[in-house]
Amino acid sequence: MSSTATDKPTFSLQVSEQEGAKIFHLNGRLMDQQQADNLMAVLDGHLKGDQAVNVILDMSGLVYMNSTGLNIMISVLTRTRKAGGQVLLANMAHGVRQLFVVTKLDSVFPILDTVELALAKLRA
Repeated sequence: MSSTATDKPTFSLQVSEQEGAKIFHLNGRLMDQQQADNLMAVLDGHLKGDQAVNVILDMSGLVYMNSTGLNIMISVLTRTRKAGGQVLLANMAHGVRQLFVVTKLDSVFPILDTVELALAKLRA
């Protein structure tokens, strides 16, 4: 069965930890305020405490993102930096990456091909 533009995989989020970094595995379509609220609540839960948290957004399962999704990414970056951490993006699909290029947000966010490369960048 082929996928069409009307297929709307729901957004889901899982969080893992590797080498002290929180890895947010984003899946589906990131495009509305309800999804934003969920992502930000999970992020805020991980940013509590005295220790700075580095966040890697693994976007390998993210099939679509619109301007609301971009606003969410900026909010993640702002909150994480205020808490003393860094945000890196990894495994970005071509279409999603083009959105970052067109909006020039690729100059704001470090974008790496894999989570492993993002972890290496944090170690450096």
